[in-house]
Amino acid sequence: MPRKSKNSFSVNGDTIFIGRPEWETLAMCTYRDDYYSELSSHTWGLNNGYPSNNSLGGGLHRYMMAKWYGKDVLEDMTAKGYVVDHMNNNHMDCRICNLEFYKNNRNVAKGQYLDKEVPLQYGIALSMFKDFTTGCYQITIGCNDTIKTDTGSIVNSIKLLYDSKYPMVVLDAEKILTEYTDEHTITLSNLSSCRMHLDYAPNLDLTDEEKDQAFVIRNGELFLVVGNGKTYINSVNYDEGWTPPQKKR
Repeated sequence: MPRKSKNSFSVNGDTIFIGRPEWETLAMCTYRDDYYSELSSHTWGLNNGYPSNNSLGGGLHRYMMAKWYGKDVLEDMTAKGYVVDHMNNNHMDCRICNLEFYKNNRNVAKGQYLDKEVPLQYGIALSMFKDFTTGCYQITIGCNDTIKTDTGSIVNSIKLLYDSKYPMVVLDAEKILTEYTDEHTITLSNLSSCRMHLDYAPNLDLTDEEKDQAFVIRNGELFLVVGNGKTYINSVNYDEGWTPPQKKR
């Protein structure tokens, strides 16, 4: 008889959502045909906050890295002192875009500052991603605050592309967070990104009533009103397939 899991499983796009009645939030991982049957036929519990199944090797994050990079790579990196880092520090988010090998001591340092401080900053929604299709990283920033940049314009969101090692991306994320926390500015020219995309804020003349609303409509288009405590951006997704100037897909 097929194995019966105690979890619920659903697929939306390329993401698998895993639930259990006693969990407060759903776990997530990246869908692929070759392992979905195996993954969904086992029961996943929580071990110190990490979705885990002992018969499949332990943590869901390690299971995913073994499937995408190879079990031999996972074992070799582990032997060299690397751990699997959840880039956004959400242990329930085991999508491959949120996982990276990282030296244990650097992972601890990241946990002491970046992982603790990012959730406390209402004004910016800062996230890091790895695009497995290109091997490049991206930092995305959703602006819930009126943030000054050295471009001279007010922006809704910022996307930064990195063709570099993960530690350099973490350093830039820390630099962005520190500058915003101290000065409410982001100096983009001081960062190590190889490309950037800025979504500029539209020039909307809001009435006093509209300033207190979650959304406004202009010419049939819906706009989110941020900064009033009613609505806010909690994450901006990365652009899959975005490559540095010298690379072609």
